[in-house]
Amino acid sequence: MILKRTWGAFWRKVDMSAATVFILAAFAGVGLASVVTSALDNHPTVIFEEAKVITPEVPQGGVLDLQYTIVLNRICPASVERFVTDSEGAVHVPSTYTVDRRSLIEGYPPEGRETYQRSVTIPLAAATGKAHYDARFSYFCNLWHKLTKPIVVNAPPAYFTITPAPAPLDPLVPEQSP
Repeated sequence: MILKRTWGAFWRKVDMSAATVFILAAFAGVGLASVVTSALDNHPTVIFEEAKVITPEVPQGGVLDLQYTIVLNRICPASVERFVTDSEGAVHVPSTYTVDRRSLIEGYPPEGRETYQRSVTIPLAAATGKAHYDARFSYFCNLWHKLTKPIVVNAPPAYFTITPAPAPLDPLVPEQSP
């Protein structure tokens, strides 16, 4: 009974403008809390444990096979930048098409440890000799990451050797008739 009278007395004293201010303040508080928690969310979504080169020697234009072991903490949309640095220090961007992705764990768990293979085509223009492959992942787990700063995770570099292509790289020129 006392609670009922108190609640009624409260609403008799509150006018429409005070109620509007109270509701807007509540929405602002929830919005601010959402922004703060999004800004503080910066732990990596993936932790790379190992990058192993399966094909240590790859011809120009050939396929580099890698095996990654990772710990997947959560799943978020991502973009990836991939680079091959050849023996002359030139940086090449492989095509965005990856030859294959084969999970070595059946059922593909949503979180936890995973080992998978990645195959990357080495550009024909890459110089022969020692080289390395790097990948940088940018994860967008919430609106804060999309608008300001994504979570960036670098895969360990994979070192390998680029060998000459099996066929000559000279352009084909039609023969001149005598």
